[in-house]
Amino acid sequence: MTNSLREADQSKPGWQSRTWPILWAILGAYLIVRTGIRDRGVITDHLEFGRRVLNGLDLYAPFAGSDYLHPPYPPSFGLLTAPFSLLPERLARFAWGALQVGCIWILALRTRDLVRDYAPAILPKLNWLFLFVAILTSRYLLRDTHGGGGNLINLALILSSLEFARQKREMSAGVLLGFSLATKPVAVLMLPLLWLFGQRRAAGVALVTAAACMALALSLLGQGMGPFLQWFDGSTAYASMPDVFATPSHGFPPFSWMNQCLRCGVARFLCEVPATLAAEVPNFSQGMGLAPAAATWVTRALSLALTGLTFFLVWRRADVPAARPCWVAAVLALSLLLSPISWKAHHVALIPAFALLGCLALAGRRWPWFWALAYFGFCVIGEQFVGKEFKNLQQSCYFTTFGTLAALALCLFLGSKAARDATALQSEPTGR
Repeated sequence: MTNSLREADQSKPGWQSRTWPILWAILGAYLIVRTGIRDRGVITDHLEFGRRVLNGLDLYAPFAGSDYLHPPYPPSFGLLTAPFSLLPERLARFAWGALQVGCIWILALRTRDLVRDYAPAILPKLNWLFLFVAILTSRYLLRDTHGGGGNLINLALILSSLEFARQKREMSAGVLLGFSLATKPVAVLMLPLLWLFGQRRAAGVALVTAAACMALALSLLGQGMGPFLQWFDGSTAYASMPDVFATPSHGFPPFSWMNQCLRCGVARFLCEVPATLAAEVPNFSQGMGLAPAAATWVTRALSLALTGLTFFLVWRRADVPAARPCWVAAVLALSLLLSPISWKAHHVALIPAFALLGCLALAGRRWPWFWALAYFGFCVIGEQFVGKEFKNLQQSCYFTTFGTLAALALCLFLGSKAARDATALQSEPTGR
């Protein structure tokens, strides 16, 4: 694989083989410096969270003017951030930025692996594919790296786990996925995906690893099961709130237009948005005014239908190598929709979906370019170019949620088509 890529690169004009590494190095250095010089951001809370785990302090007590510190994160999230909390804060910021850029490099390798299985003919155009994906995820990449979020780290763990499982290195795969689950349980849908792929040992190791990480974090805290129960009770209460506009318990974040998950989008259009939130959007158009319970049931029905359809299609043809990248990308998009919290930075999880779209675009199809242009115009372009009012309108219309739904539909369609093509190829008579 590496040799074929090297040969492809050597066949290109010299300026390309020199320009691409320089371009990616400049962008990486920019992201590291941008993270390191910032004075606040979520990374400050991350470092405090890790420090409290190491010192056995109350994880969810007030910090830096807030009522609670990171209630959506389980105690074991602190295992990821604890090593950085031992450094001076400025140095920790640069180190965290370097880790994020390292994970972007890992994601490039994992994207190459997906392309190898789905559309190997695109491998000589890999750098152009990276550029295509980088543009479509630019807003999310900048948000995650600038604030110091862990979503790129989480995605790198997930995709590396799946690649190791494909290589039959199921112990390594399970450890990586288990650590991802311990830090952010958003990867939970990867467990049934691994099971359907026949990599059940990896799924089992992931569960054991996640439990071991939680046990380690609780032992460092020395407060028994209390921190875990506090997080678990808050998470279940937040996920089952009948009214998404109500004030959540346990210090979980209140409703925000930036939360582009499915349940918030459904509530916005079916219910009546409180006046204080509606006032944030110019010329706001109210929803249908239905009771919150109606939105809850519609969300549950949609979630069940999307989950059932996705895993039914995976179950039917989980054995087709060319379809597996599509199933992986679909499950990641589904996770964004089902999660009770899907901030903009979380949408780096769409990188595999956009890689599939880029494969079609670079293969000469026209419609992927129009799809990408529409997504960039409605979901990616920021307030620096269109103004804050359009950004507020953009978020209140849940364009990003609709874009994620479209990405899910695209991945399921491409996976089904790849499976059909593989079946047709196998059924063709072979000549002597």
